[in-house]
Amino acid sequence: MPSSKGRHCCGLIPIKTGVLLITIFGILNKLSGFYGILSFDFSDIFTTIIYIYSLVAIVVFSYGLYGLYTDNVRIFRWYTMFFWLDCFFSLITTIWFAVTWFVFTDHSLPELADDPEKLAEHDRVFKMESQVSIAVLVILRLIHFYFTYVVTRYYKLINRLNYSRLSTNENIDLEDTLAGSRNVNNGEPLTSPKPAQD
Repeated sequence: MPSSKGRHCCGLIPIKTGVLLITIFGILNKLSGFYGILSFDFSDIFTTIIYIYSLVAIVVFSYGLYGLYTDNVRIFRWYTMFFWLDCFFSLITTIWFAVTWFVFTDHSLPELADDPEKLAEHDRVFKMESQVSIAVLVILRLIHFYFTYVVTRYYKLINRLNYSRLSTNENIDLEDTLAGSRNVNNGEPLTSPKPAQD
């Protein structure tokens, strides 16, 4: 694939290498579902669904890696669509867990109830940690959206390249057909030879 300006990931590496790294990182990230299933803790149905989804995602990401390796446009199109689905699914699960943790989970320490100074210190530290955690989660979601953009851009590049190749092949076939149907000497269409007359 030709390399030109705008065909890089993070402005540093070729886009195909970037997509390769993004896909491998995605597979490693989804391995949490495998370990979640191995923990045999199915008390939270939402978490169990995420574990199962992660296992399915490992298969799809691996298939996308195969499509990337073989430059198979059809496989990579499905992978790109799934990557967008994964991006939104990850956004929803991040919001769900963040709200559950920061809003609905009680972080108070009953043993500090008698010491207002330590309780105030605990609340201050927890507030600071919450702000840092939320900032990190937002940055990670933005990176995921950027990775999705990179995967989509690469798909568009290989799709355009594949379409150009198909168009060129069709033009060559059409030119061969037209050249075969015309007489090279005078440009007139070839006619079938007349049978010899006695």
